[in-house]
Amino acid sequence: MAIEMSIKDLYEVGESFESCVGSGSKSERARIPKNTSRINLSEELINKIATYPNKVNCLVSGEIWCPDFQLNISILKKFVDINDNFDISVITMGRGKKFMSEALNIEKEKFKGPTIAFLDENYEIIGIFEERPKSVLKFENFEDVKIDYYKGKYLSDTINDYLDILDIL
Repeated sequence: MAIEMSIKDLYEVGESFESCVGSGSKSERARIPKNTSRINLSEELINKIATYPNKVNCLVSGEIWCPDFQLNISILKKFVDINDNFDISVITMGRGKKFMSEALNIEKEKFKGPTIAFLDENYEIIGIFEERPKSVLKFENFEDVKIDYYKGKYLSDTINDYLDILDIL
């Protein structure tokens, strides 16, 4: 018999952002505050995030050692810090590939980390963010932007993707 897990089941078995970061190595943990310090939000954006009225459960499939996770989930954590309507639950890539890919209709072979499912209070899917911001995914050769990307030069693009998913812009 095949085991199935709903999006809600996956959310409930996930761990907190803090717990996930805590399981990382010292250098992996150190990258989170470093990335967070590079996030520039205008007063206007902070207000829009702070006043977002709906509950948003962010189901994240990813691993702390992954630079894409370190960059993009730091931003998600910033949203949580600004507005407690946002919440994060982190599951492993293994669990994501096995169960979340199916729930999101993403082929297992194409499932990338981190994948974030933005969910409403009833665990219905609002939108999905996969691996990197759209602006970075557009480059034919990631090597062309890799260094700038890892230095946080595209954090605002991730922020815009999140705001777009949430229809905040």
